[in-house]
Amino acid sequence: MSVSPQYETYEYTACGPRLRAQSIVECRLDGRADEKLLAVSPRVVCGAAEVLPGEVRYGGKLFFSAVTAAPDGAVTGVERGAEFSHRAACEDAAPAQKAEVRLRVEKVETRTEGRALVLSAIVTAEIDLYAPAQLRCLAGGEGVVCDRAPVRIARIALCSGTFAQEEEFETDYVGDILLHSEQVCLRRVVAGAGSLDVSGEVNLAVLAKKEGERETVAYERLIPFRAEIPCAEAEAGMPCDARAEVLSANLTAACDEEKGRCSILARLELRVFGRVYRVEEVQLPRDAFCPGFESELSFAAVRAEQPLCAFTAAERVSGAAASDGPVAETLQSAALCSVEAAATVADGEVLCEGVLNAVVFGKDGDGAPASARVSLPFAFPVRSDRARAGDRAEVSALCCGVSVRRRAEPEAEGSLKLFVTLYTAEEGRCVADLAVGSPADEAAGAVTVFFPAAGDTLWEVAKKLGRAPEEVAPGLSFPLTGSERIVLWRRRDPG
Repeated sequence: MSVSPQYETYEYTACGPRLRAQSIVECRLDGRADEKLLAVSPRVVCGAAEVLPGEVRYGGKLFFSAVTAAPDGAVTGVERGAEFSHRAACEDAAPAQKAEVRLRVEKVETRTEGRALVLSAIVTAEIDLYAPAQLRCLAGGEGVVCDRAPVRIARIALCSGTFAQEEEFETDYVGDILLHSEQVCLRRVVAGAGSLDVSGEVNLAVLAKKEGERETVAYERLIPFRAEIPCAEAEAGMPCDARAEVLSANLTAACDEEKGRCSILARLELRVFGRVYRVEEVQLPRDAFCPGFESELSFAAVRAEQPLCAFTAAERVSGAAASDGPVAETLQSAALCSVEAAATVADGEVLCEGVLNAVVFGKDGDGAPASARVSLPFAFPVRSDRARAGDRAEVSALCCGVSVRRRAEPEAEGSLKLFVTLYTAEEGRCVADLAVGSPADEAAGAVTVFFPAAGDTLWEVAKKLGRAPEEVAPGLSFPLTGSERIVLWRRRDPG
């Protein structure tokens, strides 16, 4: 009897390693070395990314919005931008791969150089690589017996799109907009025919000062949005996820001096990155043998992860806050609010924890402009019937309605809005290769009695006996109890 294994190939999308790289980006504010820096709001936007042999090249632009106080106490705002490019080394990187880059600002430092104030930021890039891959596995063949089981294989399609959003709202009369910041939180991501339907909110925060006054005032506006992002691979009901970022924000103010009111028009450009998952269940060999021959197997691991569900949550947090310096004697406003959040999954709940950050503006004991950055840590569970220990969660969040009170130590409170996505993964494996060895030793007697172990399945018995499952003695009920006896008759060679 000859043995001739046959193989088949499945194509899918492989998620490569997550790369992490950092770069330092600087910007000069000429003629402001003698001014006091009250606050800096950095916003980084990713540009193009290219995968080359052994590395990923990416770039972007970092926008610095700063508020400074002159020696005479006048408060002004300034915005500058700086372009940058960087590379992340990766031995496995190849041009056939795609890279999804997430940028964030880790730290901002300042120094003076002559008459210039230099702003320096550390920009961290987290890069996910996606590559077309092939899974080669045993398909059977002459003289080969396979035990097949369902294995999940995931194919991931990437998509992205940009869209514009406008919002106009009224405020009290202001003389100058000092700076603004934006937070984005999704509320819904659904796959449709050829597109992703994405909706969410942008929390626009504006720091301004009133006409003829030196006091600062903060306004915020929740701007809802909805957009359809083209995705050729998307079909209704497919698992999907997305993230959104603000590419640009332009604000113009029109004031009515008689009415003492001001209208602010915000023009936003947003970008959405999306993924759709096509997970297929394929019958692949989890074990195999060759009757009458020794054989050696090698296996391939298969891991398929997909979004299980997504939901929104809201929580009001409050408590003692840490600060990077003395909080102003007279508080005026809280601005530049942001949230750093992460999540872990347990049975029936998702634990969200992180830090709410804000910058408090006011005046010190001498009446000069002052500011301090405050941080409020938080941790709370969010109930979910679909949460299971071992799953993974990603969370995006924004904060609104932040206020700070000055006590012996500062106290802060604010409302959090969260969008939580749960992911579940299945690990599997299949026979990737079968090496046929020498003929197996066969019992010399005409009759052999086999004593199975308790719990043996039909496949386990067939493999131990070296026979196809259909050749095992009929009438047995599996799994076996261990009291059965299987009698084998040795085949007689013709002639």
